[in-house]
Amino acid sequence: MKSNLMRCFVSWILIGAIGRGHRGLLMKISNLKSQIPIVVGILSLFVIAAAADDKTSVADQRIAFLREKMERIRLRSADSPQTKFPLHEKLALRWSNPVSGVVDGGVFIWTDGRRPVVIGKAFLRETGGPAETPSSWSEAIESVTSVPFVMQADGRDVWKPASPGVRYHDLGETEGQPSDNESARLTQMRGLARKIQVIGNWGQPPTDWQLRTLTTPLFRYASEPDGIVDGAVFAYTQGGTNPEAIALIEAMATEAKSKPHWRIAVTRLTSYGVRASFNDNLIAEYGHLKNAPLDATFYGRSNPFPQYPFPQAETTAKETSK
Repeated sequence: MKSNLMRCFVSWILIGAIGRGHRGLLMKISNLKSQIPIVVGILSLFVIAAAADDKTSVADQRIAFLREKMERIRLRSADSPQTKFPLHEKLALRWSNPVSGVVDGGVFIWTDGRRPVVIGKAFLRETGGPAETPSSWSEAIESVTSVPFVMQADGRDVWKPASPGVRYHDLGETEGQPSDNESARLTQMRGLARKIQVIGNWGQPPTDWQLRTLTTPLFRYASEPDGIVDGAVFAYTQGGTNPEAIALIEAMATEAKSKPHWRIAVTRLTSYGVRASFNDNLIAEYGHLKNAPLDATFYGRSNPFPQYPFPQAETTAKETSK
């Protein structure tokens, strides 16, 4: 609002300057008419800018709402309750999905200070629910650790996975040895990410969708105590930029004398089925979870709104990518 008022103020200064520069001529009808297109053009630009500001403001409100919902979550070690796993301050990905009706969403990561422990997405739908509560916000959260933990939301323990969230596969020498150069390793990881093919079994009735690889990592990390020289999280998306699966690709050096090697793991970020292959070999498969038990490695909830809290308007991919 302040920026809009400032623009209007500046526009009137410019219009005034035009008037002062041609004070004598403005008395003539012909010259007055010649100024009209300039004035209309200036005012039109500021009306467009004001509308864009309002739209951006709504987008900011939506992602702030989703982040607030993720910030209500607390993660702690099951074996050592004083050990916490905080939410990373940076949003990992902003996304939308016109196919499933998601107008705005974000990917959030909780870490142990070095590597990811939990990866989740939260998103908004304006429609698609029952007639009395058509809009909703949802959360889909997956464990990516072997460390036992407990998740608390709204002051209650709601999730305690009973098994490791991912299964790693060591890659042989045919995939090459991780480079000593950080930039070169990123190029190698992108190449490995492209070799992972992921199918999402989505929809009503569920059908197979080839998921698209996002080659920009959602998160990059290293963890010397775990032998991880370099690691990155990659997303596999459906219907735009909606991440339905994630891969963790890591350069490992578990012993000082051992040669670094690659390992990969793929897991879901959806309750729908997902299967993944590497070089045409199946490496992960997850079935459709209609009601995930509280000890599963996946946690998902849909939360209907009594009334949708934001102005309803289509969200473009350009807006959510800001």
